[in-house]
Amino acid sequence: MKTQQNSFLSNSIITLTRQVIGIVIGLCILFIIANGLGPSGQGKYTLLTYLPLMLMTFLNLGFNSSTVFFVSQKKVSLNDSFSTNIIIGIGLALISILIGTAFIYILSETKFQNIDSGLLFISLLALPGMFLMIFLQTIIQGIQDFKAFNTALVVQQFSTLLFLILFLFVLDLHLLGAILSFIFGYGIAAIYMIYYLIKNCEVSFSFKFFSLSHLKEMFVYGMKAHVSNMMTFLNYRLDILLIGYFLTESAVGLYTLAVNLGERLSIFSQSFSQVLLPRIASSTNEEDRNKLTSMLSRLILVLVIMVSILIWLCSDLIFALFFPEYPESSLLLKLLLPGLTLLTVEKILSNDLAGRGKPELNMYVSFFNVIINVILNLILIPRFGVKGAAISSTITYVCSFIIKAFIFKAVTKMKIKDFLVITKTDLALILKIYRNFRHRTAVNK
Repeated sequence: MKTQQNSFLSNSIITLTRQVIGIVIGLCILFIIANGLGPSGQGKYTLLTYLPLMLMTFLNLGFNSSTVFFVSQKKVSLNDSFSTNIIIGIGLALISILIGTAFIYILSETKFQNIDSGLLFISLLALPGMFLMIFLQTIIQGIQDFKAFNTALVVQQFSTLLFLILFLFVLDLHLLGAILSFIFGYGIAAIYMIYYLIKNCEVSFSFKFFSLSHLKEMFVYGMKAHVSNMMTFLNYRLDILLIGYFLTESAVGLYTLAVNLGERLSIFSQSFSQVLLPRIASSTNEEDRNKLTSMLSRLILVLVIMVSILIWLCSDLIFALFFPEYPESSLLLKLLLPGLTLLTVEKILSNDLAGRGKPELNMYVSFFNVIINVILNLILIPRFGVKGAAISSTITYVCSFIIKAFIFKAVTKMKIKDFLVITKTDLALILKIYRNFRHRTAVNK
């Protein structure tokens, strides 16, 4: 267990380091879009990119989740997984483009008709890159090569940043430039993933490697996770569509910026969760699983609470210095922080349950979350405006966390305090990690 724990922490720290780089790049992207387009342009960009994001989320059929599960358990060869995922990725992307095209024509008859349909059509071109990136990236996650996994994220964000600078500042393409940057970012990341897998994992593409039996197994497992992922997407993003319906594009821009900044807290849970899912799936020792996840959730909760307090105290200053056109977003961020704090821990518990082969439990909670979130948004947005959306999200996240904690307790037979209250052993581990970090820093100097 100790060796596995050290390996887990090592992989998680590698992931965290690369995600810190990704956060810095992501903040630069946020800064450029927010200040380059303004609140109204930011809102339009958000609504335009939500169409391909929604299509990819709803139509990936859970193959990304099932890829991690089956590859980590070595139930499928890398060649079979590589070829199968490319074929279904391209196929689902083409289907998504057709559905998206029909959706755009329907959208033109609704309250969203003021959104540029030409830009919506262009945004659909991101779908092939999006599907290929997520389907190929999960192969690497399954074999637990987290350096490459996170490098792909950095490649995607850095490419987006470079094209933003080119299209917005050099070519002055404004909103079109932001959409093109979104497309090229995913496309280049997908090309990188194909190159990496062929060169370093010695895979090759061939239709003969397409496995129908593997596809059926992936579909059965994946649909359990897929329904949960769809509900989670709606839970996280439906409020923005409702803001766009009830309020203005500027309101969407104000809320989106607050959400995007607040979600940077998830770096801590994402870094460890991406390592946790394949580790839990490949482990056969129940006690090791429980110890690993409980230790992780305790540490993440304490860390995120401290970071959230710091962000809450500095929020007004951050927006005054870096986002002067968005002063209202500071209050929205403060309203979102309590829910986002608990959400980071819930993601740890959700990945553990999925790794145990129980993704349907996450699905049930997601259904509840969407229902509560929609009801709250329909009540609070017309009454309190964009602040109502922030309050709705926080209430939903808190309720979801409480439910997920009791589900995890029932599955593992652990006490709630065992995976939420920090222990002396945890503090000793934190101190050890800090000393090792200082030692490595001193050696590198």
